[in-house]
Amino acid sequence: MKTSILRTLALAATLFVFSHLALAQGAPYVWLDEKGVKQFSDQPPPPSIPKNKIIKFSGKPMDSQDAAPDADSDPSKVKQPESIAEKEVAYKKRHDEQAAKQKKAEEDATAAATKADSCKRMNDYKASLSSGRRISQTDANGNQTMLTDDQRASELNTMNQNLSTCN
Repeated sequence: MKTSILRTLALAATLFVFSHLALAQGAPYVWLDEKGVKQFSDQPPPPSIPKNKIIKFSGKPMDSQDAAPDADSDPSKVKQPESIAEKEVAYKKRHDEQAAKQKKAEEDATAAATKADSCKRMNDYKASLSSGRRISQTDANGNQTMLTDDQRASELNTMNQNLSTCN
């Protein structure tokens, strides 16, 4: 019985070691093909694959900061990782831009609603002027007077001009 337990433990340990080694192998090359599908291989990608499509090369991610810049490139042009303060400034900038867009959209919606209400009122007044019914108005002294036909025509002309901005 002791030998069967020892044999089982030895077999389990052996399987664990080999399975662990198999996981460590992994595909050293990963790239996106022309259709955008990830390709995994132990062989390097074909030369027709552009460098920006190669995700992992010999087990190292291509976008890591460990990659050495080209010998002829200027070291000052190598992009450094953003600091927390820079990320915070960028976040605040995006947040402020979004708030400004939202405020502008609300102002535009309010202006559109105001214009629609104004146009409706002008259309109603034009309909009243066109109906032929007598319309009274109050003068500066508070006296009510009826619109004459000339005043009605003038008001109707003014309403037509104002309504041209509503369409």
